[in-house]
Amino acid sequence: MNEHATLDLAEKLREEGVVDTHFHVGPELIRRRYDIMELAEAVRPWNATLVLKNHTYPTTPLASFARQHAGVRLLGGTVLNRFVGGLNPDAVLSAKSGNKADVHGDGEHDPTFVVWMPTVHAASHLASLGSAFDPLWGGCPSCSLPPGEQQEHESPVHVFDEKGDPMPGLVPVLNAIARTGARLATGHLRADEIMKLVPMALDAGIPGIILTHPHYPSVELTDQQLIELTRDDRVFIEHCFAIHTIEKVPLERFVSSIEATGPDQVILSTDFGQTHSDPFPDCTVKFASAIKALQPAKCGEKELIAMCTSTPRRALGLSR
Repeated sequence: MNEHATLDLAEKLREEGVVDTHFHVGPELIRRRYDIMELAEAVRPWNATLVLKNHTYPTTPLASFARQHAGVRLLGGTVLNRFVGGLNPDAVLSAKSGNKADVHGDGEHDPTFVVWMPTVHAASHLASLGSAFDPLWGGCPSCSLPPGEQQEHESPVHVFDEKGDPMPGLVPVLNAIARTGARLATGHLRADEIMKLVPMALDAGIPGIILTHPHYPSVELTDQQLIELTRDDRVFIEHCFAIHTIEKVPLERFVSSIEATGPDQVILSTDFGQTHSDPFPDCTVKFASAIKALQPAKCGEKELIAMCTSTPRRALGLSR
């Protein structure tokens, strides 16, 4: 796309209100581009909504702080890694307790938040990557956590047992997510685990499910599986720019997937926040521009903008 077209797309995204369901914030065990106030300053001019992700602790208190004291729409979440006790329903309730409404709001309803299944401690993630934290996330392929720290944080959180049956903590966690009104994201689980998890989550009454970057190496959901999962309109597919920029998955694969599933339940998020990744909002504009240039079938500019704005808003249950 030429510069004029990119600027035009950027303005349309700004007008419609970007919603990124997957943005990393520090501090963390690895370096990140932003702390909460730095990210708030980047987001404020765009009046965007970002869901904050951190592999090690709940981000709902950070998001609440930013909403109250920086006047930005940041939402939080928690990842069910070992750092919060794995499949721990109390971790869901803890995230809820840190998720207070804006002091300038009506005070009746706290914003939604996202609960991710295990990521760096998913058995599939550790099996495919060989370690919890990918050195590439820190922008240094030759770097990694100190050996002692690696060993301390390498045990998997199993969601299903060897027979494929749910681990004892899974149903209580799903019930806790449903009770709090949070959204479930599938994290770094394997495709076959996700195919079992999603029906269970829907039966539990969880109001929205996000299929986290389906082309990540530890996930590898097929387009046919995505079609099957999104037959329920509470399920959304999240294609992340970082899976292209870091994992080197071709954008053409994203496009073919969008063509197979249709765009109506597709979200384009960045999964950015790495020190070497583009800052916000450049990352969103660049991702949308790259997808637009590939011209997905049955996906014009209107549908493209929706995947970055109104569709993730719908997935999160936000009115605006």
